[in-house]
Amino acid sequence: MASGSDGGEEAAESPDSPAGKDSASGSIEVEQKFLFRPDTVQKLEALGVIPEASVSFRDQYYDVPDWCLTLADHWLRQREGAGWELKLPLRPLEGATASQGQQNLPDPPAEARSHEPQHPPQPLEGRTHLATQYQEVTCPRDIVARVCGLLGVDPAAGWQSDVARAVEELGLQEFASFITRRRKYHLASLCLTVDLDEMDFGYAVGEVEAMVSREQEVSEALERIQELGSQLGLDMKSPIPGKMSVYLHKFRPAHYEALMRAGSLRKVRAATDEEGN
Repeated sequence: MASGSDGGEEAAESPDSPAGKDSASGSIEVEQKFLFRPDTVQKLEALGVIPEASVSFRDQYYDVPDWCLTLADHWLRQREGAGWELKLPLRPLEGATASQGQQNLPDPPAEARSHEPQHPPQPLEGRTHLATQYQEVTCPRDIVARVCGLLGVDPAAGWQSDVARAVEELGLQEFASFITRRRKYHLASLCLTVDLDEMDFGYAVGEVEAMVSREQEVSEALERIQELGSQLGLDMKSPIPGKMSVYLHKFRPAHYEALMRAGSLRKVRAATDEEGN
């Protein structure tokens, strides 16, 4: 979301960023969602937030037919203009640095291969804060290694730099595809990004995001997110479902229910459906 970030929905890279940057592998995204109003843009401008871009892009998400990856809270996405990314739950990195590539990724536990994560996600509704934290992997070698680890197979030689080939030969299938129209803003004083997203399936959601390189920086990022929410008068206490929750609820209810039981998605309320239509 989750994104998870409610389903691992967002990424370190955007369509207006260079694709396939290995240096982004292992970045940590700290993000909180909100429902924006007609006056949100005016409030952002009053705070000196700089509009960066207005873009549209298609996201496609992949999993095996029994949902092994998403049930383990791993979200594999191909974004138009940005390439492949795998988002996975934040774990202690055992002293590894972001530049260490594959060493930065812990081996998936044996339980993950049987669809039961060793440390199941804390239910989203029970957290003391509503922001999510995910590690984002963009290096093709690392993506393939992690996916193969979860599936319990050895990577083939030709997959190391070719995620698309690995996806095809491993039998992964697309389970979600949609277009997002995004208005992107940057607040330099708090080092935060604000995205206002409208999806082609009738849902709109805002996100406040901070990117950090170390787990020790997460708590400070949470404080900055809360500060901006207070300045904008946002409701930062009510759980807001992300785009993946709403998409799966509408179009793939069996997958949605399985992920709800696993604690990976926020519940979609009837009121949210009405707001998104």
